[in-house]
Amino acid sequence: MRPIVMEAVVAPYFQPIVSLQTTQVIGFEVLGRMLKDGREESLGPFFQNPDVSDDTRLELDRLLRERAIRSIPQLDADQRLFINLKPSWIYSEYKASGKLTTLEMLRRHEVDPQRVVIEVTEEAFSGDLCELVDIVKLYKEAGCAIAVDDVGSGFSSFERIALIQPDILKIDLNLLKKSAHHAGFQALLRSFSILSSQMGASLLAEGVETREDLYNAMQMGARYLQGYLFSKAKPEFPSKNTYSAMLREALSRFSSEKFGKFQQLMALEEQFDHLFSRDLTLEDPERADWLIENVIKMVDDNCIRMYICQEDGVQVSSNYSRAAGQPWRRERNYRGSNWAWRPYFVSNIVIMKKRGKGILSSEYTDLDSPCLIQTYSFPLGNGFYFFMDLMV
Repeated sequence: MRPIVMEAVVAPYFQPIVSLQTTQVIGFEVLGRMLKDGREESLGPFFQNPDVSDDTRLELDRLLRERAIRSIPQLDADQRLFINLKPSWIYSEYKASGKLTTLEMLRRHEVDPQRVVIEVTEEAFSGDLCELVDIVKLYKEAGCAIAVDDVGSGFSSFERIALIQPDILKIDLNLLKKSAHHAGFQALLRSFSILSSQMGASLLAEGVETREDLYNAMQMGARYLQGYLFSKAKPEFPSKNTYSAMLREALSRFSSEKFGKFQQLMALEEQFDHLFSRDLTLEDPERADWLIENVIKMVDDNCIRMYICQEDGVQVSSNYSRAAGQPWRRERNYRGSNWAWRPYFVSNIVIMKKRGKGILSSEYTDLDSPCLIQTYSFPLGNGFYFFMDLMV
């Protein structure tokens, strides 16, 4: 099937992308549709059909891109078009001609490249990755923003992400769905939030279909959202404020819940500070186990582990641990373990030395169980610190 035959029956459709920051539509992803017998059909099967040549697929894709770019003047001045490009297409086209067709189209239609986000799509890539990165930089230098699509799926490797240094990371739909019911995927999504913040990139959660998806996206720190909860891809552009009321309501509930949770955490921290303020000190590391055995009688059921360390990270006590509803176990083999490598350890020690009181860590997944926990730590004086792991 030649694209030239299909010119009258294929068209770019546009799925809105919304911002939690502004609660407005900030852009649209371009998706190809075939119009047949009054119905719209996805062009996905066409692009994935092994009987269709790469040249034919590329020719149709260029047709859709050009038609989409012509529509940019219909957008508000601060809205952008998200255009998907396969790495192999970007690479082979530039290697063969020294040109980038999308930039040529933008120049021809007098469109500012800053109105466009180039989405580097997920696919196997057999070319020189460093050369690909240099080619993608040409889009950046022209003014386009760069997004990496389907982060966390097979081919969007961390090496590719690290080298491209995108402006936007798009989270894979399947990861988002699984996160609602699987602690491991929730931890993975939290790690993407950390990754994006360390790289200076924004997170875009696609495939948001339900209120639960929206909540999970906010939990993982997504700045942008896309999915059927807002709209499927359509040939026209909705008003930028179409979903603002929905987003403001969701953000209000989310922030209220967060405020309530942090108030509870503050109350918990004050409760522990009061508990440990009774001149609880340690002078001799040989008495560390004795001190813990006296504290055990005062802790609640959500406490699953206690131990004492020096400020250099070396554990001087045994581990005292238990599973839910089970008696405490004394694990002497943990004496001498060093925890200075843990991300929270040194910073918490410094804060406790400065404040002279205890501190409650952020939530994280326990090393020895699938539990989500927080660690309360307290200075005992003489360079010793008490640690208590609590199930969230």
